[in-house]
Amino acid sequence: MESYKILTNPITEKYSDLEKKILVVEDDDVSFSLLHEILGTNNLIPYRAFNGREAVEYFNLNKYAFDLVLMDIRLPELNGCKATRQIKDINPSVPVIAITAYAHSQCIIDCYEAGCDEYVTKPYDISRILSLVDLYSLKN
Repeated sequence: MESYKILTNPITEKYSDLEKKILVVEDDDVSFSLLHEILGTNNLIPYRAFNGREAVEYFNLNKYAFDLVLMDIRLPELNGCKATRQIKDINPSVPVIAITAYAHSQCIIDCYEAGCDEYVTKPYDISRILSLVDLYSLKN
């Protein structure tokens, strides 16, 4: 799992002009590894935040730090819905795709009310994830 990125300073971090910056907010190593593999098939290297608070801190430092966020909902310190609300307060235009194992209707409603643009359930539908990443990363 060496090929994901951890930002030391999102304000001064150097990016390729062509590189889309995708933040994966996931505390579970196995789930992150699978997303990392899925994104890697599309030549994308994700940045990782281990909890919602860390993700919000990246946006506090630079509101344009990322082009897209893949947000787990069940997270330590700050759950995905609360983190999404805070991120959307900082940068309303950044797309956030909720990713969770909880597919009941109230969870879906909570995600959309928090500001998530899309909702994907685990286990992952690889083609859906890639199509959403393409769709939302091209918007920015």
